Amino acid sequence: MDWRKAVAYITGTVDEELQLRREYLSAENRILIEQLQGRVRLTDP
Repeated sequence: MDWRKAVAYITGTVDEELQLRREYLSAENRILIEQLQGRVRLTDP
């Protein structure tokens, strides 16, 4: 296998994995945001 084809294959595989991870995290964030009630406090009272 030509090194350029190998790099293209690896890059494509990595891009696909990153896309799947991004979709998963987007869905997870959407679900968590729906579960939030009111504002989130970022400091101690």
